[in-house]
Amino acid sequence: MKDKEQIAIRITRLRELHAMDRRQQIGEVLRCLIEDPLKPKTKKGNLRVNSILVLLAIMALLAGGTFLFFSFVQL
Repeated sequence: MKDKEQIAIRITRLRELHAMDRRQQIGEVLRCLIEDPLKPKTKKGNLRVNSILVLLAIMALLAGGTFLFFSFVQL
């Protein structure tokens, strides 16, 4: 009997946790994905973007620019 009570309590807790996850806004999730994990906010309280994402974006822009340059310019 005690095992069934514990299982029922765990099921209710899992359902509550799952319901809380659904209420999260998509903006909050995206902000958590792009913010810096070590220092998420500046001294003024602004969002600090993850430096790895900035580096990857710059590299993608450089690669795309190089591709477009050599595609459209005839040497």
